Formats: sequence, structure tokens, C-alpha cells
Amino acid sequence: MDSLSAFVDTNVIVEHLVGNIDILKIREMFDVLYSNSVVFSESLMVYLRALTGKRPYTLKHNPELVRTHRTELEDFLKFFEGFMELEINRSIEMLAVEYMAKYGLLPNDALILAACKFYGVKYLISFDSDFEEACSGEKIVLLSSFEEISKAIKEGK
Repeated sequence: MDSLSAFVDTNVIVEHLVGNIDILKIREMFDVLYSNSVVFSESLMVYLRALTGKRPYTLKHNPELVRTHRTELEDFLKFFEGFMELEINRSIEMLAVEYMAKYGLLPNDALILAACKFYGVKYLISFDSDFEEACSGEKIVLLSSFEEISKAIKEGK
């Protein structure tokens, strides 16, 4: 991937949704921001919980609570249109299992790292320290602060 691109982890999106960071500023700094179905699902659940104030078990047993937020859910989907999706395939799943065994990552984090590796994404934007060893070992640059993001941009262009 020749353009300046980065994969965005769930916690970055959550920080944007609660107003702690502006992902639109980050989006302006990169040619492409990537995501995958893992990040979409995790972020959507956090968003749904914030909208309803309810736990997943409660939401599962009260579908009307979900239905009443159709407009907000559609807005969330539009927000995600700003990310290019990296599909998860069997090769990524196999790589994820390898990363779980090698680095002790949990499944979703392993799938994220495996997608970055498989698709050749150089940067992973995440505030999750669980990625430190694994990113270093797989030669993926972990960007865990706005300062690191800015520095990577200057070096990448």
C-alpha cells in the first residue's frame, strides 16, 4: 500500500464518539484510513450502549430498544463510510491464531493485527498497549498518541 494509510482501532473511534479526539482531523492527515468488521462491530456495540444506557444482555432481550434508534444507527453507518474496509479472510484468520499464540493477543486484536500485516498497512492507530510487542515484532508502527500520528505524517510524506 503506497499511499499514506493507517488502520484505526476501536478505541480510537470510541474516543472520537465521546468527544475526546477528532477523527476527522486524523482522516485529513492520511490518504486512507482502514477498518474491518471487528472494529465496526465493537464500535457499534459501544455506540448502541451509549445511546440506550443498557447492557448487551438487556438489549438482546429488548429488541425494541434497538429499533427506536434507527436514525442514529444509520448515522453511525454513514460515519463508517469514511473508512476503507479490509475484509477478513481465511489467511487472516490463520495469521490471527498465530499472533494469539506468539504474542498472547485476544482474538479481536489478533484479527486487527493480522489484517494490517496481510494487507501491508504500515501504521496501526490504537490506544491499546496490548499491541506494543506485537506491532514491534511484525514491523507495524503503533501510533498511540496524536503526537506520534503527527510525527508519522511528517516522516511519511
